[in-house]
Amino acid sequence: MKIDRKRVAVITGASSGFGRLFAQELEKNLDLEEIWLVARRGAKLDELAAKLERVKGIPIEADLSTKEGLDLISDKAEKENPFIKVLINNAGFGRSEEFSEGEEKYYSDMIDVNVKAPVILTRKLLKYMAESSMIANVASSAAFAPLPYFNVYAATKCFILNFSYALGEELKERDISVTAVCPGPAQTEFFETREKKVNHLKIEDPVKIVEKAVRDMKKRKNISIYGSQTNLLRFVSFLLPKSLLAKIAGKIKYPR
Repeated sequence: MKIDRKRVAVITGASSGFGRLFAQELEKNLDLEEIWLVARRGAKLDELAAKLERVKGIPIEADLSTKEGLDLISDKAEKENPFIKVLINNAGFGRSEEFSEGEEKYYSDMIDVNVKAPVILTRKLLKYMAESSMIANVASSAAFAPLPYFNVYAATKCFILNFSYALGEELKERDISVTAVCPGPAQTEFFETREKKVNHLKIEDPVKIVEKAVRDMKKRKNISIYGSQTNLLRFVSFLLPKSLLAKIAGKIKYPR
């Protein structure tokens, strides 16, 4: 099917980490005209846009915890009517702490960015997608189990995983694929450490995670998992009851 509209990818959380790597990987692998780079840090977006050579990077400074931030993207799409070839819902954050010590606003903002933003943004942008469009929702290996001291973050990622599976089934008839990307611990700003292992878990290379994610998206897989470690975590999560998984996970000491 030929579409005579400019081919665009939209990436949230594009200022660093997986989002930045997705922009660079999509530029190499897909026939795009623009990549809309969405995040709060405008200077970082400008820097990334300048480094893209084959595709025009369009910085969009937006706070996705707010309606105004989400509307900024959808209003741009309404004005320009692009063909959104790829949507990558990557923006998200979290931290390790006792639930009772966490601030209510922090949890509220986390839910808004990790859960509400990808749901609402996907709903707003679906009208600009068509046959062969791809959606990638960045979840986490934390989606596989309840995690004490990371409980709100893990719960948001479990939502994203299930949302992705269900949405992918709904969109099959339109030939729009949905891939849940579930990375384990990786060397990004989110999990910044110089150690090669934390709690016996290997810290993975984020470049390899993103490279595999893009390959899996092109194969229209419903989930992308990099490495034997994360695949093992997923397998174990199928075998053990949630209460036991929570008990085991509660003994892990996370970096704070």
